[in-house]
Amino acid sequence: MGWAIFFSILFVLCVIFLLPVRVKASFGGGKWSVAVYYVFIRIFHKESAPPPSPPEVPPKPEDVTLFEPGVDPPPESVPLHADGEAATVTQPSAGAKPEKPDQPPKPEKPKKPKKEKKKRKSKKDEAAEAAQNTEESADKPEGEAEDDPKKKKKKPGFFKRLKPHSLHDVLGLVKDGLASLSPAVRFLLRHFHFRHVRVRASIASDDPAKTATLYGKICAAAFNLLAQLQRLLDFQTDEFRILADFCGEKSDYSGSLELRVSPAAAILTVLILGCKFLWRTFRRFRREDKEEKLREKESAPLPAARAQQS
Repeated sequence: MGWAIFFSILFVLCVIFLLPVRVKASFGGGKWSVAVYYVFIRIFHKESAPPPSPPEVPPKPEDVTLFEPGVDPPPESVPLHADGEAATVTQPSAGAKPEKPDQPPKPEKPKKPKKEKKKRKSKKDEAAEAAQNTEESADKPEGEAEDDPKKKKKKPGFFKRLKPHSLHDVLGLVKDGLASLSPAVRFLLRHFHFRHVRVRASIASDDPAKTATLYGKICAAAFNLLAQLQRLLDFQTDEFRILADFCGEKSDYSGSLELRVSPAAAILTVLILGCKFLWRTFRRFRREDKEEKLREKESAPLPAARAQQS
């Protein structure tokens, strides 16, 4: 039962990773669109915005007279008292502040305890500590004091050395990355499948002679490029048409294509890139360590017996 569940899950994963992801792109009339589909589900869609329409200018308002000529406008409404007399409205002065209602007193914040200042050591204490340190160093055996500090240093691990600490390290990592990029890209390009490629072009200009020469140059470059793409990639065209328009004044281009690639190919490309990069970096670290050991041996002092013989 357990093996059946395992193989069923493995089969489902294989189907999921082997089904292609389709990227559809089109261009024409100054507009473009890109859509990404997995099976029949659209994952992503983006298209160019429509050209902005000119802003609408509102009509100018006509002059309208609110009151007849020779008639005074009605006076502003004035508040009245209960007995009918006009009430006087007092406005606050500009500098006067509005009165606020009585607020309860704010609670006092608890005072923070003062930090105790560290007592500075006197000169006598510092001299006593220095004498104690010298005594401890004198008590150590001579073998420990004569040890070379370079031997005590431990070299960092492989993954710690991947973090660059100088310009030399950065250049080495960049060189390893570029060297390991080419096999990964070649593997990925072999798994790119271009389908339903359609290209339509109408070549035009002001002068019919220029149109003819431009048409010949574009045809030579376009068909040579198509032959190279079909030789290197899985590239299938449904329509590839280039025409010369001697009556028009402006060239027009349009086209569409569909790219298919499986998620398994993308995952394998990442694995190839990572393995190649780590292997080349590991070999470079070993080569640098060997060169460093050789330099240390050459710069090491000769033994006393050899020095006397020389």
